[in-house]
Amino acid sequence: MLLGRRSLTVITIAYVALIFFLSSRPYLHPPGPEFHMKDKVAHCLEYGTLGFLLTLVVAAPQMRSRWVTFFLVLAIGATIAATDELYQGTVPGRQKDIADWLADVAGMAIASGLVLRTFGRERTREGEDAA
Repeated sequence: MLLGRRSLTVITIAYVALIFFLSSRPYLHPPGPEFHMKDKVAHCLEYGTLGFLLTLVVAAPQMRSRWVTFFLVLAIGATIAATDELYQGTVPGRQKDIADWLADVAGMAIASGLVLRTFGRERTREGEDAA
């Protein structure tokens, strides 16, 4: 792996800090052209990135069960997302929204599932090569 676990952990913590920094900005809206569900797409991408990072941090080098890793990532990430949504409710011009939280969790689930599926394939190939 290109980065060590410690570096990935620091990057992940910094990313969570960035999420909360952006959440503290009053009246913040996603950039770019307007379209239906733009806010939910932005949440899905933002937390998909977090799901990707968390999966890399949580997955042990010897790769514990993919399901255990997946649900651990979702539990940690959903807690961060819920805390973020509650915090947004205290910021002028922002609101807490269960639909945003669901988009956050969906983004994490998609990203984590893709990472774990990819790593699972690599591990299978390495095992076949060693045999």
